[in-house]
Amino acid sequence: MKKTLFLTLAVLASAAMLASCSHFDEISKDPYAIYDAPAQEFVHPIVFNTTKNSISIFRGTTSLLMQYGVNHNYEATAKVVSNYNISEGILDDTWTSFYLQYGNALKMYDQAVKQQSAGLQGVALILRAFLITQITDAYGDVPFQDAGQLLLSGETGKYTTRYDSQKDIYYNVVAMLEDANALLAEEEAVSFSRVCDKTFEGSFDKWRRFGNSLYARVLMRIGMKVMAESAGVIEFDGIDRDPISVPDKLATIYQSFVSGEGEYPVMRGREDRPMVHFDKNNETEQTPFFGYTSGSWNAITVCDVLVSRMLDGEWKIYEKADDQGVITRPCGDQILFEAYSLTKAGVHAPDPRYGCWWRKIQGMPTQMTAENVENFHNTFLSGAGNFKGGSMMRGSETEPDPVFSVLYEVNYYYDLQNANYYALMQYSELPFIFAEAGARGWVAAIDGEGPIGTLLRKGVTESILEWNPHVTETSDIVVRYVNWVMTQEEFSGATFNLSNALEAILTEKWIANFFIGIESWCDYRRTGYPLLKTNGAAAGNNQILPTRLRYPSDEQYRNVESFEGAVNGWLGGSNNMQTDVWWADTQESKNIRLLGRQ
Repeated sequence: MKKTLFLTLAVLASAAMLASCSHFDEISKDPYAIYDAPAQEFVHPIVFNTTKNSISIFRGTTSLLMQYGVNHNYEATAKVVSNYNISEGILDDTWTSFYLQYGNALKMYDQAVKQQSAGLQGVALILRAFLITQITDAYGDVPFQDAGQLLLSGETGKYTTRYDSQKDIYYNVVAMLEDANALLAEEEAVSFSRVCDKTFEGSFDKWRRFGNSLYARVLMRIGMKVMAESAGVIEFDGIDRDPISVPDKLATIYQSFVSGEGEYPVMRGREDRPMVHFDKNNETEQTPFFGYTSGSWNAITVCDVLVSRMLDGEWKIYEKADDQGVITRPCGDQILFEAYSLTKAGVHAPDPRYGCWWRKIQGMPTQMTAENVENFHNTFLSGAGNFKGGSMMRGSETEPDPVFSVLYEVNYYYDLQNANYYALMQYSELPFIFAEAGARGWVAAIDGEGPIGTLLRKGVTESILEWNPHVTETSDIVVRYVNWVMTQEEFSGATFNLSNALEAILTEKWIANFFIGIESWCDYRRTGYPLLKTNGAAAGNNQILPTRLRYPSDEQYRNVESFEGAVNGWLGGSNNMQTDVWWADTQESKNIRLLGRQ
């Protein structure tokens, strides 16, 4: 469906009134409507649709760019995201879906101001901050200030909005999150209607904790760039605010993480993360994957880069003897990761998350030519003619999971296609953020190998427990796998130590951000980690993992002046996927990403 932000906002402004939170089914069936409703009634529709959009974008884009998975359809190899070919549909859907909810969040804030509700203003600011960062992280400079003014003015004849710089957007986001924390701190009520908030049951305290956890993410996102530009200090031009030091603010938030309370309370554990319920039996609450056929769902195979981090095995060129004993290389000189049999003696403990995500253990290389993809596909067929590559889980009682039963000596069922819950942000992200802050020396309280390692260990452990409900922190498989990560897993040829701490932290964070929107793609562009090969035989985009999404084509025709200003300005003349967004434009990041093309 082709829509631009500007036409969408006009539709939003003319929508009808929603009577109560019980009308969620109506707003879900018409996601392009904004209703003149009390502020609290916006909360669940915004959170639900934002999470639904995020997990859809992860599977269709992030998972393929970031080498979690590979599309094994050899007839369409030249067109797949794995090879850096991103369709106009992806560009348009990502833009439209997030801007729709951003418009809802703006309207919610306006309603909360009219109602003089400090708490709901804070919630709306958190949602606005989350949504606009998703948009600017994906595209770079985008409409921000004018977009909001257009919506709230009710103007329907204007279809042009100015693009704001990503730097200005992020500085405004920092201000939003500061205000959200202050507003929620002053809110006297404990909660608002739990019927209107299926994520936190109306708890203002949990919203405040989520907002400050998002704040930690935001500060880490821009930290390297702000350190390079202004010694880590954010100056608010034209706004009456005191400057903010990124390292100092992260240190303050970290102290709240340690204590569980403080001036900027954050998530205390898995129970505080924003979880969104899906229901395959309710058409308004189904995952975006509900209607997928088995062929569509199984089109993505686990990437061998991910398998190599989660299971034991070795990198090798696959060779096969024919009936005459002649050795051939069915996949050419492509180096593949061969996972060892899970029952082989001496194999290290498998990652307890693997069987929650993937069926079968055969991974597939990325960026292969159509010929090699076809050869790979035909090489790894079972006797019954089924492809042996691991596909995303869609287990049921009539389709038992072979991986879980081998990995864990039990048979559970996990269904990503129709999962009951997905997270908008995981609690495990916080220890990874603070471990990185410590490794960079930004948070002096945790400087040093011991504390950084403790946070890394906590991040990996918490991520396992977020996904695998059948283990605990003390389960043998959890203890053995985490110990292996900390003492035997290699990062650039060495086990975890101070010199490779950043690579270790961000590689493990990459795994943990499975199904968390575009977060791992952002970390890669920001830091260069995990180290990913980007110069495969079929890699497009000049062998550069896309640095941004192109602006949707409708912008070129409907918002001509602003579009051309962005293209001829910060993009240097073309709507490309090779120009770094503001926060990724650091020499450290460029140097590390360059390794993937060498």
